[in-house]
Amino acid sequence: MKSMLCSVTAAMSLFSLVLCVERVDAERKANVVVSRSDVAAQGIIRQYVIDPRGEVQGFLLSDGTQVVFTSRVQREVIATMKPRASIRIEGRRYKGVPLMEPDAIINLETAASVQVPSHGEGPISPAKESLLVQEMRAEGSIEQFLYDRSGQIAGLILHDGTQVWLPPDVNDQFRHSLHMHDRLIVEGHGTENEYGRAMESLAIGIPGAPLTPLDHGTDGLEPPRNAPLGR
Repeated sequence: MKSMLCSVTAAMSLFSLVLCVERVDAERKANVVVSRSDVAAQGIIRQYVIDPRGEVQGFLLSDGTQVVFTSRVQREVIATMKPRASIRIEGRRYKGVPLMEPDAIINLETAASVQVPSHGEGPISPAKESLLVQEMRAEGSIEQFLYDRSGQIAGLILHDGTQVWLPPDVNDQFRHSLHMHDRLIVEGHGTENEYGRAMESLAIGIPGAPLTPLDHGTDGLEPPRNAPLGR
């Protein structure tokens, strides 16, 4: 009987944990989405947002808005939407974070436009070109946070423009321990190319103190779907 009670108690605890996780996930999703507008944003492109392999997967506007799109349209974006270009975006603005997902990007100077498929849609180039990551180190103050489509902090930008991405399994407590203008030292693996400098962090710390290992390797860094233009 005692064994049966223990089993029931354990099962109830597991069930409660599952419900808690599902509730937190539902609350996060509820806080993310999304206001639709024909003109969701308008401004000047400050810099591209790239992943640690060097793929362009978005850009930042001069007001700090982070625009995210699938890397399947990076060639079109790079060809028609350069840094310092004035643009208009039609799409969806996320709630509570400076993030938006475009349906269309229009260059106000040239009238060129890019239609952006939904995340996970659109053709994939059959050709793949390996883009090697390398060991990288960066030091500087946090100038901006980067977000993913779930609305959580996915990375940060240092004052020199280096983009630092956090491993996906880093917990929320660590993410929220980072603050604007904190000075950090970061070690990891990444890429530097004509579109920017980005790395996936393996360890983070503050000057004068040991770095905190993030227990993440480069095994998950697959080759890019599309080689950047000019490569």
